[in-house]
Amino acid sequence: MPSAPDVVSYNALVHAYVNAGRVGVARELFEGMPVRDAVSWGTVVAGCAKAGWPEEAVGLFDRMREENFRPDDVTLAAVLSCCAQLGALDKGQEVHEYVRQTRPHPNVFLCTGLVDLYAKCGRVEAAKEVFQACPERNVFTWNALIVGLAMHGHGTVALEYFHQMLADGIQPDGVTFLGVLIACSHTGLVDMARRIFSDMEDMHDVPRELKHYGCMADLLGRAGLIEEAMDMIRKMPMEGDSYVWGGILAGCRMHRNVEAAEVAARHLLQLNPDDSGVYSAMAGIYADACRWEDVARIRKLMDEGISRRNAGCSSITTELKYGAPILS
Repeated sequence: MPSAPDVVSYNALVHAYVNAGRVGVARELFEGMPVRDAVSWGTVVAGCAKAGWPEEAVGLFDRMREENFRPDDVTLAAVLSCCAQLGALDKGQEVHEYVRQTRPHPNVFLCTGLVDLYAKCGRVEAAKEVFQACPERNVFTWNALIVGLAMHGHGTVALEYFHQMLADGIQPDGVTFLGVLIACSHTGLVDMARRIFSDMEDMHDVPRELKHYGCMADLLGRAGLIEEAMDMIRKMPMEGDSYVWGGILAGCRMHRNVEAAEVAARHLLQLNPDDSGVYSAMAGIYADACRWEDVARIRKLMDEGISRRNAGCSSITTELKYGAPILS
């Protein structure tokens, strides 16, 4: 450039680096700017939030306020999301108070951010209050409340809001169904979970993802329906992950199903050979079944540090059949 770049040029560069995922470079460029405006601050705050740097985003927001720059709605929504991730309720309430003072009619993004904040921090009544006051709601607003309610043990209420969401004509997405399945799991509503899991693709055209199968594995495991869960996994269109097999292992420990637990353990160790928690769980399962030789074998493996050795040093059976040892 023939002359020194102005704030608009700097902002364009910061924005470009953020969009390219190079937030660290954007942050360095931002810190070197001779002059900044509200756009500069908002761009780097939102960029840090998007990159998964919530502490940095909140810190920059505080600096922005100290330097008397007025945050826009995008910046406020990003900071609320960061506060929710961090569980920083006090800071989130501080942002909420700022919204009250400056936004008499907050848009749907700010309302969603506030619902998400209170729901994730366990302030369920506050989340419901903000939700009811929202002049406009979209699927993200509903999701924030439903998932928050489900995660904090309010499964029945979460399901009530889900049915109200459908009655209001809002199309659910994968996150909605994740929250609903968690709600069913926490309340033991197996039949409802089966129906909702089936309706995802059949009625709502929402594809089932690993996280949904994981919720079903957890729910069926909790209910002692281990065989049904294993049959579901056999029919999955993708390989199970640690969440899916972890749900099976937890259910097996609860209901003392040693054979299925061995299958789950083999798969978990294939996914992460360094997971000593699998060995601990199997030792507990064997102890509950009074299989003391197996307990001793597992303890020996743990003492020898086998869970920390290279994955290539062990041969792990992956076939879905019962009765084989964890490691061969």
